[in-house]
Amino acid sequence: MGKSKAATSQRAHLIKELTQTVKRVDEEGLLFLLRQAKVLVRNAEVEELNREADKLAQTRGRKAQAQPRAGSVGFEDSPDGKMVFLSIGGTRKVLSVEELKPLVRICYSAQTKSDALSQLFTYLSRERRDILADAGIGSRSHGLLEALFYAVRQKYKLKER
Repeated sequence: MGKSKAATSQRAHLIKELTQTVKRVDEEGLLFLLRQAKVLVRNAEVEELNREADKLAQTRGRKAQAQPRAGSVGFEDSPDGKMVFLSIGGTRKVLSVEELKPLVRICYSAQTKSDALSQLFTYLSRERRDILADAGIGSRSHGLLEALFYAVRQKYKLKER
């Protein structure tokens, strides 16, 4: 489906206005805007990957199997090894391998499990708030966060450099 003429016109107007406004922003502000734009693009890409993963599960006739019990956490590697499917709290999310690495590092390098849970919550709050929101995780003490900790440690190992 293409964009409507009104949506295209609105987009063109917004781009023009942004272009004019950005000329008056200092270097620090430009850096901030660039980072924010990259976050918006990444979030849109993640949402698209999640939609594609749902479609794939439906076409395979496995939609019911793809949705885990609300209390379970599991990982499934993509066939090409570039993505990981995280099933958590009745939802399924897509992570790049690069997004997974900090989770593994946290689960192995924290001094205690409690520290790891706190760090996981902080990291996900900052980088992948959608996972916390969709899984219904609202605090560091949520049971799914502990289940995520154990699932990461069961499936992945921290590589020594």
